[in-house]
Amino acid sequence: MRKLLFLTLLYLLIAQLSIAQKRTVLNINFENFKDSVIRLSIPVADGKFAQESINEYISKRNDGHFHFDFPLNETALITIYSSIVGSVITVPGTFSILVNPGDSLNFALQDNKLGLTNMEITGKGSEKLIIIKEVTKRMNSNHLFTKPYRLQNITERYMEMDRSLDIIDSMFNINPQKHTRDFRLAKAQLVDQTLDPIILQSVDRYDDSVAKLFKKFIVNKNRINPLLDTLTIDYFGGFHVLPAYIYLSNMDQIGDRYDQFRYNHPLEYASLVEREFAHLPFVKDYLHADNAISIFRFNWYNQISKDTYKMYVKNVNKKDAHFRTVANEFRLLKDFQKTGKPFFNFNLPDTNGVYHSLKEFKGKVVILDFWFTGCGACKTLVPELAKIESELKSDQIQFVSISVDQTVPVWKRGIGTYSVGSSVQLYTEGKRYNHPIIKFGKISAFPTLIVLDKEGRIVGIPPHPMKDPKGFKEYIMKCL
Repeated sequence: MRKLLFLTLLYLLIAQLSIAQKRTVLNINFENFKDSVIRLSIPVADGKFAQESINEYISKRNDGHFHFDFPLNETALITIYSSIVGSVITVPGTFSILVNPGDSLNFALQDNKLGLTNMEITGKGSEKLIIIKEVTKRMNSNHLFTKPYRLQNITERYMEMDRSLDIIDSMFNINPQKHTRDFRLAKAQLVDQTLDPIILQSVDRYDDSVAKLFKKFIVNKNRINPLLDTLTIDYFGGFHVLPAYIYLSNMDQIGDRYDQFRYNHPLEYASLVEREFAHLPFVKDYLHADNAISIFRFNWYNQISKDTYKMYVKNVNKKDAHFRTVANEFRLLKDFQKTGKPFFNFNLPDTNGVYHSLKEFKGKVVILDFWFTGCGACKTLVPELAKIESELKSDQIQFVSISVDQTVPVWKRGIGTYSVGSSVQLYTEGKRYNHPIIKFGKISAFPTLIVLDKEGRIVGIPPHPMKDPKGFKEYIMKCL
């Protein structure tokens, strides 16, 4: 009897795993690039909230025909980078594409043009991408204004956004698949990318006229509704649009603290989430969870993280789908990222191919700077960090820059522009997000600065060098 029960449970487990994880195929053909050597890089992000797991697949071909076959557990956001122009091949269109486990997608790029709107898309799972392609083409051909977006004033940009959102609504409303999961996700992605630039600009340029435009074109027309969906909230709920929506709805209270408000004032931000979305518990609980995870990764295990977790537990439904994820994340902070814990003992090459381990920096306070070539925030940080590094020059302090670039040439090209040239320069050998040091530190944003003491133990994440250079230097000096 016990053997029968064991075999039954084993069968059910295998069946569940086979359903959850399916082989997913992407075939990408560059029809008119057959004489060129092309390198494609495909980071596959676990699209759902807070997971931050990324697997990257890379292929180099000289015949223009690419075949990627990989396992996928659930719907993911996939970005396809090409070495031809050094950018995403689905732009114009969308930065990332939605792919389900078991999809078998074929992309044909013709006429030397990149972009989802210029390619032929076929295969299993193509319907959701085809509707995105067709809607994007319609939006691009129906602009209200002929002048470039960068030359439009804020009112014209709101009107352009309004026109685009009307097109999205009309084309999805007449589609017979509009209520299916894939099409709700597709619509949410288009709404998210349409709202994203204007709503972020509105936060930066907020005044009475912006407040009126925001209320007229976004609030009164319920433009964020496609994001307030139990199926879409995990994918398009927390990164930019909904937090910025909360900011704009409460700017009288936030004032000039809007920059990084949710990170600098997480408890106050949590109270605004309660105010705006108490009537939608699943949205409220999602945003609380998203905020908690963000704070944990921004600060690791310190008082802010402890206070944020305490408020999170107080305000959410314990049966919420994300509660266990947040609780586990906080437990990991306590177990692995607590002050005094040994950091990951890395062994990474420098620009001459010489390997350096954490052990050789023993006796020095180490400041790790994680970056990549093309990172705008990394580039902005470099001048201030270089100044601080020269001011803190000491035999007892070592700045170490660690690149997650794809290739050595790209990494070396970025040194001095995206990282401080005088730092020790190390490389994750093309493993990028999959390298153990990135996974250990749960590094999901760049640049990220981490301070270790003279024994290679975790001190924590210091104050931001640009926002609080004095606080950053005091943080380092206390470690000596």
